[in-house]
Amino acid sequence: MTFYKHSGPRSYLTSTMTDRFDCYYCRDNLHGKKYVKKDDKHVCTKCFDKLCANTCAECRRPIGADSKELHHKNRYWHEDCFRCAKCYKPLASEPFSARDDGKIMCGKCGSREDEVPRLQEPHHRSAEMNRKQ
Repeated sequence: MTFYKHSGPRSYLTSTMTDRFDCYYCRDNLHGKKYVKKDDKHVCTKCFDKLCANTCAECRRPIGADSKELHHKNRYWHEDCFRCAKCYKPLASEPFSARDDGKIMCGKCGSREDEVPRLQEPHHRSAEMNRKQ
């Protein structure tokens, strides 16, 4: 039996000819390529964008592996799509209020509403992204 060594994660440092470092979905070799670790599975960026990416609540397009993702209460946005529903001010790094009807508003517009909103901070993607070298 012949052993080979490559520069993968610690659990993949030693592998046999039959053990490969492949995308979970398409089985493309990930050695030297960018990939995302999703649910303990290694996924190439193409498959991640096609099969695993969350859908933006604003534009309804997938949020790709190379995009910044914000989330709040099981809803997801591209960084540029996370804006006030009234004045369209970007809210990626601003406090915001979330109404019961799902609208996201800046502090200024939210304070004009009938209800007193709670200001919150946006959450950024916590998915792990790795670059193979």
